Amino acid sequence: MALYLISYDLNKPEKDYPKLINYLESIGAHRVLYSEWFVRSNVARDALYKAVAQHIDGNDGMFVCLVESAIGNTNLKYPMDKV
Repeated sequence: MALYLISYDLNKPEKDYPKLINYLESIGAHRVLYSEWFVRSNVARDALYKAVAQHIDGNDGMFVCLVESAIGNTNLKYPMDKV
């Protein structure tokens, strides 16, 4: 199972994005910073990107990356113990 990092900038800060948060939680993603999530999945990177993109606005920024190794996890807003 691959580990992916999903990162986004929602460009309407006054807008609540429950659709995105609910989707990320439904696929087993775990938040590690305010707009940074890790998810383990058998889904291909491009398919994951397209699926998440359906839950944001066209002017929002998003980045999906396959994580092969990582170092450091200091002062995370959300614990990383579930990743």
